[in-house]
Amino acid sequence: MNKPLPNIFAQYKAAYSGHPKEIWTLAILTFINRSGTMVLPFLTVYLTTVLEFSLKNAGILAGAFGFGSFAGSYLGGRLSDRFGANIVIINSLFFSGVLFILLQFAVTFYSLYFFIFITALFGEAYRPAVAASVGDYVPKSKTGRTMSFLRLAINLGMSAAPAFGGFLAIWLGYNYLFWIDGLTCIAGAVYFWNVSRKWEKRTAAAENLSAPEREKPAVPPQKNRHYLLFLFATFLMGFGFIQWFHSVPVFIKTVWGFDERYIGILMATNSILISLIEMPAIHTIERAKKIKASVLAGLILLGLSFLPFLLPKALLFCFVAVLLFTLGEIFFLPLNTSIALNMSPLAKRGEYMSWYWMTWSLTNIAGPTIGLAFVDEFGFSIFWVCLSILVGLSLLLNLSLADRIIP
Repeated sequence: MNKPLPNIFAQYKAAYSGHPKEIWTLAILTFINRSGTMVLPFLTVYLTTVLEFSLKNAGILAGAFGFGSFAGSYLGGRLSDRFGANIVIINSLFFSGVLFILLQFAVTFYSLYFFIFITALFGEAYRPAVAASVGDYVPKSKTGRTMSFLRLAINLGMSAAPAFGGFLAIWLGYNYLFWIDGLTCIAGAVYFWNVSRKWEKRTAAAENLSAPEREKPAVPPQKNRHYLLFLFATFLMGFGFIQWFHSVPVFIKTVWGFDERYIGILMATNSILISLIEMPAIHTIERAKKIKASVLAGLILLGLSFLPFLLPKALLFCFVAVLLFTLGEIFFLPLNTSIALNMSPLAKRGEYMSWYWMTWSLTNIAGPTIGLAFVDEFGFSIFWVCLSILVGLSLLLNLSLADRIIP
């Protein structure tokens, strides 16, 4: 007689099983997409060391990616509603691949700004299109688990990209990175075109809707007050979240004196914990219908994650902060994306998701610029307190909206 699996293994099995073939394909494609953008983590290094731009001009050029991401998120969502999400995914991958290859031939400031902007525009159109495609194949009750699954693919891909990219840049040179990134994206486009054209058209999110609900006119996102408040709450949280990839590493190195080795270990700890914990955790939370509690707990943990940096210098406090941040990210982020998707009416799902990803693009533009300028003026200690307050405001907004936006 076979013994039942221990509960923890049963949770893992349940979390990773049951995804439709379309979601597995999107996960594979997302991994290819993120692991195939090896040049992006080294873009500023490339601009300053190879092309010998000043830090100021390199920062402006890197900012072009944020603006391109913002525009791409908008277009990707709108075009998904008009032509279909899968068409947008294919074109996003193909044209961003071509543009990655062409980017290596741009050497002047203005040509680089144009190519970085347009590459980001096509490349980042991928994100709202993928979210809209998820809504076509996954019912609302399982979108959190699906978003967590895709986040796992993103994390694995983004973990692989800097590792391989760094070695290839040293061994072969940056030109090969542009070629590899471009050809990988084009190969992903061909793969997805070949697979997705065999998929049956269906809308899983509509399965549980009555006929009057399906025929109800869709309100555009800019006229949906609850959705706009939700996006504002997401921006407040996102502003704090993004500091973990800009201000926090600067603080750990320049103020507490721990070098890149320790920063890398801390970031790796984050990725490993997410890979091990997030999928079964979100699966359990959705099945127990504890989404509201998870969202609020995640925000509390994110807000607390900055406070260990107010304590005396110690590597232990760095790991405590990372643990708080990682658990907050796990409990909050996939469900935040799921809520945005579930709030989106069928006829305007792409447009709603474009506004969601545009909000994240704004955090990528405003976060490092405003954050580091604030630190330069007032110092890190005040900054950590202010970030905790911002996340606290997001918590209050989510709490006030919870009964309206969380099933």
